[in-house]
Amino acid sequence: MYETSVLSRAPNTHVFAHLSALDGFRGLLALWVFFGHLANAVGYKNYVLGMHALAVDLFMVLSGFLMIHTWKTPISKGHTFRFGFRTTTLTFYTTRFFRIAPLYYVLLLVCYCYLPTLAEMHDFAQKMIRPPWAEGLQNFDPEVSWDFSSLRWLSLHGTFMFGVIPGMEATSPLPDWSLSLEMQFYLILPILLTLFGRVPVLLLAIVSAIAAFYAPSLFGSYLTPGLIAHFGQPSFIMYRLNAFMAGMVIAFWMRNRQLEKPSFKTDIYTAMAGLVCIFPLSKPVILGYIIFIVLVFRVVPGLNRLLSLKPFRFLGDISYSVYLVHLLILIPMVYWLVQLPDFMSFGSATRFILALGATCPLVILASYILFRVVELPGIRMGKSFLTRTK
Repeated sequence: MYETSVLSRAPNTHVFAHLSALDGFRGLLALWVFFGHLANAVGYKNYVLGMHALAVDLFMVLSGFLMIHTWKTPISKGHTFRFGFRTTTLTFYTTRFFRIAPLYYVLLLVCYCYLPTLAEMHDFAQKMIRPPWAEGLQNFDPEVSWDFSSLRWLSLHGTFMFGVIPGMEATSPLPDWSLSLEMQFYLILPILLTLFGRVPVLLLAIVSAIAAFYAPSLFGSYLTPGLIAHFGQPSFIMYRLNAFMAGMVIAFWMRNRQLEKPSFKTDIYTAMAGLVCIFPLSKPVILGYIIFIVLVFRVVPGLNRLLSLKPFRFLGDISYSVYLVHLLILIPMVYWLVQLPDFMSFGSATRFILALGATCPLVILASYILFRVVELPGIRMGKSFLTRTK
């Protein structure tokens, strides 16, 4: 999710050239989530913004692509359990942890210090303007279940495993359920890479699609309980393994095209696998998947050039911070705005524009500062740790 590269066509090597258009793509996805949350908070109903949760699905597609595409050792039969593969796996886990954990832990600390105030602001704002999912509920009385006092909460969030526990997926002010999902994917990635070298890709795609299809009925879907459990968010890997796989299939295809002469049969076979993976998701995600493929293969060079412009690359750089910090700014700002009679007298579209003008500069500024002060030092710390342990 957080790096962007594309495999070169140099035979039998693993050389990666930066594909900057995916930086812009990632940055726009982060803004989509931010704008969607803001629209819900001020009661603005917009079809595109209302589908902001789908941006997270596309984040997963991008993450699946990048993780397999930048893997440093061969992914084929006979290579997967060599020493090089084990070394690459340990390096992968180290770099992933230092890429994601530092910013997350810093913002968790902020949440811990201001939790009661944030909870009060959040609940008050939702009483003033109901979120879309609560419009049909009787006697709606929001009360968030954020509780940082237990050792269980601290251990599950500290290890990113809260997403596998029903009822724990939304227990902080951060949109961190997707981070737990991402970490679950990282945990099983070496196994998936081994399977990619030994099992037909189409079969893996079918299995992941079946898992995604049955996950809501088994484990719940937002307000609806499942037969086995009730997850309020799709934070368990079974829900979205297919999205990660959809990206992996494209990357695996590109790696094979590096080593083998492209054939129409292989192209059709891989395209089928990608479509099977993405099929259980919504039509807009399928459209986003097509755009992602267009960017990866540079089908529309003008689109790549557009998303490679400096403003979009900047958004890509700070996208992780935008995604993780925006609610910590949005909650107090909306709390303040909804207490203004003039603000509440405006139509929903005007409220959204005013709230966007008040929050967007703060989110971008805070994200840039966090990127420079927390994210980049965290990345350097991970590299230094690997250097010392070699």
